[in-house]
Amino acid sequence: MIDTRRSSNASNSSVVRRTGRAILIALAVLLANTAVAVLLSSVLMRVFDSAEQWQAWRTDNYWLLLCWRLMLYMAMAYAWLKLKYRLPQSERTKQRRGFFKIEVMVVILVLMVEVSKAVSQVGGIQ
Repeated sequence: MIDTRRSSNASNSSVVRRTGRAILIALAVLLANTAVAVLLSSVLMRVFDSAEQWQAWRTDNYWLLLCWRLMLYMAMAYAWLKLKYRLPQSERTKQRRGFFKIEVMVVILVLMVEVSKAVSQVGGIQ
């Protein structure tokens, strides 16, 4: 006879352990993002005297920052395609529709971000 109580307890502790690990990782990422944001904010406030000065610098350097963002988008797209094609062919065919949905959502998100930046650059919609 098999003791179902032990196997159930083992799987429950495994789930609890994985959930706890996921929560700790999420908290660590959140803490790291917060630390980077605070550090970046303090550096920017030392370089620029006010938030208005920072905003003016961003406006003046829009095209340079756009080129930088486009380079980042291209690097992420290259990394994604490389990662996607490392999957076995059978897995790619199974997940084709899901991958396509994700890719379309990311393209729409990037377009929305860039259009909103372009609109704010010209002074907004009148």
